[in-house]
Amino acid sequence: LETSVQDLILSCNKDGMDSLRKAQSERNDPHLKAAFEQFKYAEAVLLANQMEQDNAALLAVTCNNLGCYYKKVGKYHGALSYLRRALKMEMELKADEVTVASTHLNICAILSKLEKHDKAVQHALSALQLMSKTASRQDHNMGADEYSVLAIAYHSVAKEREFLQQLDQAALAFQTGYQVADRLLGENHPLTITLMRNCEAVLHKSKADSKVKPQATRASRQEAAFTSDGASHGLDDSG
Repeated sequence: LETSVQDLILSCNKDGMDSLRKAQSERNDPHLKAAFEQFKYAEAVLLANQMEQDNAALLAVTCNNLGCYYKKVGKYHGALSYLRRALKMEMELKADEVTVASTHLNICAILSKLEKHDKAVQHALSALQLMSKTASRQDHNMGADEYSVLAIAYHSVAKEREFLQQLDQAALAFQTGYQVADRLLGENHPLTITLMRNCEAVLHKSKADSKVKPQATRASRQEAAFTSDGASHGLDDSG
């Protein structure tokens, strides 16, 4: 694509996301309409230039943003369709771990809304694996936004485990997520506070259920591994 067209697509996506952030969930919110028009225009321009090799990354961004739009208006199947397209393109393009992890987390959130928790937890685990890998690389200094994605990944894994009544694994993920967030984001960060509260709640629920014994399964040990590995290499997050 010509630079001017690329700039147009990026501008449409930026303006669309700005409108989406300002929008309430009501369908007649003018910000929602503005966001939708910007994203669909970007998509139309990109699809009209399908032969251009440079458009794949821009199309992935546009599909991701359309997925976020449909999620915001409660059209979860539409959101899922766009986000799966975005994920496929991101993986083909070998996009950075944070981008791919964020898409996994968006898909997880939608599958959770659709009560498909067994599939949702798989996407949450994929995001956690990607972010833990990024954090454990000694040549990479993670910033606040990246640590936020890591903390959200722990939270998403834990919530889906809880929905699946895997209370011991949920408690472990909340606990590990809290330790990571407390160390890297600070004790007053909203994610740290949320993880701590959820950890306490699920531990209480777990104790109330005499059948649930706090044993670390193989999957939960993998979720906990980051504390002794990746957390020592980085410092800082928010989100």
